[in-house]
Amino acid sequence: MQVSEEQKELIRAQIRAAFADVVAPTEIDDMLSEPFRGNDDAYEMATAFAGKLWSEIPRVELFHHRESLFALSPAAYRAYLPAYLMASLASEDASDKYGADIRGYMLLSLGTDPASSSIRVATTRARIAALDPAQREAVAAVLRFLDERWHMRDAAIVLRDWR
Repeated sequence: MQVSEEQKELIRAQIRAAFADVVAPTEIDDMLSEPFRGNDDAYEMATAFAGKLWSEIPRVELFHHRESLFALSPAAYRAYLPAYLMASLASEDASDKYGADIRGYMLLSLGTDPASSSIRVATTRARIAALDPAQREAVAAVLRFLDERWHMRDAAIVLRDWR
């Protein structure tokens, strides 16, 4: 299913409005959840993102740090999730080398699959709990987009689990 540019722009506006007042953490220690503070890749992400607005982070940087998204603290996740949400809407072009991975890892960071480690499930639940209703609805709009446009059934599963 092709989602129109107009529909995607409505979702983008929803993301911008929902996350407009979120302040980015500036301290590295505030960026990472406790279990991941000793992880070199997560530390590299925190260093790259600290103090920046989500809108200032280039897509290539989001791609580079995609695997560490799950390591962010609830406050940092809330601050940088909109960048990943926007990047998930960015490209319909088959030559896009970042889109699939950005979408996939963002989706993994939102799921609470019981087969995951208990630490990962707990930190994911904490990140999601930090989102207010408008932010959760913006995320849900992107999840519906991922399911409709890219047939990412895990997006529908995450939505179902949220309800």
